[in-house]
Amino acid sequence: MTDLAAVLATLLAAAMVGVQPFAGRARYQRLLAALAVDPTARLRHFHRGIVGEWLAVVFVLVIGALAGRSAASIGLTTARMGKVTGEVVEAVVVLAATALLFRLHALREAIMAQARGFIALLPRTAEERWAFAGLAVTAGICEEILFRGFGIAYVRWLWPGASHAWLIVVTSIPFGFAHLYQGVRGVVLTGLLGALLASVVLGSGSLLPAMLLHGLLDLRVLALPDLERTEPA
Repeated sequence: MTDLAAVLATLLAAAMVGVQPFAGRARYQRLLAALAVDPTARLRHFHRGIVGEWLAVVFVLVIGALAGRSAASIGLTTARMGKVTGEVVEAVVVLAATALLFRLHALREAIMAQARGFIALLPRTAEERWAFAGLAVTAGICEEILFRGFGIAYVRWLWPGASHAWLIVVTSIPFGFAHLYQGVRGVVLTGLLGALLASVVLGSGSLLPAMLLHGLLDLRVLALPDLERTEPA
């Protein structure tokens, strides 16, 4: 890695760990305040989120170009598709087993409890639902490139001998804290999800299955009821 690429990579890693969680929480608080006077604020928040995540991915690609790395170095590859399919199936089995371990009603309540941590982000109108779907797909692609693609590659550069277990731990913690605006519950649950997705990426050698799973999990929010109407009195 060239000196410039190393500096930019370190700045990005530092921003992901030390800046983004707090900036994201501040953005969410601003959204809450804005919605009190401007119902269109949620839609603008979605649009800004989409643009911001893609700009971060462009930054990762610039670092890769400066370092002389191919897209495959961060898992953007279709190689080993048989292994990719296997990892997707295994991850789906884990998620399904979790649903069976708890009663489906209890699982639904747990999801709703988590969603209350970001209730202002739940879309209300058809236009907002389409924008949220775009944001969910964007998060599935971009956050996997940032946290599992760039994140794993950066840790490996700093720590060449890191085991898969340590790579999972080191990359899932900042992913959890990136959702600080959701509160402690959101940080813990997204951290655990990050660990599962990192395991899928390391097992398959590709970001593709993690992107698919991540996007589908974010899209599940569209199936939730209007929590503002179902909150207990």
